[in-house]
Parts: sequence; C-alpha cells; structure tokens
Amino acid sequence: MNIYDKAHELARAMSDSKEYRDYKDAKEKVYQNEANKKMLMDYKKRQLQMQNIYLSGRLPSGEEWEKFVKLSEPLLASQDISNFLKAEYRVKTMITDIYKILSGALDIDLDFMADQEQKRETADEES
Repeated sequence: MNIYDKAHELARAMSDSKEYRDYKDAKEKVYQNEANKKMLMDYKKRQLQMQNIYLSGRLPSGEEWEKFVKLSEPLLASQDISNFLKAEYRVKTMITDIYKILSGALDIDLDFMADQEQKRETADEES
C-alpha cells in the first residue's frame, strides 16, 4: 500500500463530499457579487485579527469588538454570505476531524491544538 495513493484517495473523497460541494457552490455564489466578495474579505481579515488577539492571551478592547460587530452585522444579514460561512465551517470541521483521526492513530501530541480550538470556538460563539 502506498500511503500517498491513500492520501490522494482521501482528498478525492473529501472533494466529492456534500460538505465540500456545498462550500464550492456557496463560495461561487458569494464571489459572483463584488460587493459581497469585498465584504467577506474584509470580515475575514478582521476575524483573523480578532483570533490573533484571543490567541495572544488577551481580550479585544471594547472598540475592537465594536468594529468587529459592526462589520459582521450586514455580512450576516446576507443569506449568500451566511450560507457560505456555514458551509466553510462544516468543511473546516471535516478537515479538523480527519486530522484528529490521523494524529490519534499516530499518537501525535495535540494538546496545543485543543487550546487553540477552544479559543476559536469561544471567539466564534461570541461573534
């Protein structure tokens, strides 16, 4: 058995999954509208900044949080963008689950990932 062949087989199975097809469809729909695409990119940049704040061990200031909320509100009101974000979350969850399965089988220490995942989930719940 060639391990790389199995990896390619897994990649094909993932790209054929309902989660990934839904993600691709939702992304295409969002990216067809330049305003939605820009709004999404701005949101993702700000979301990354917020995650970095949490991962650095501090909480965002009231002003930082307010900016993020103001950026999020119109974005989440868009059904297309909301659908995309949900589909993206499902794909990322699938990838994380597969990584956990692989690392568990190989006895790889993932304690650091559990902390980061918990911080990310907390940030997602607050947004």
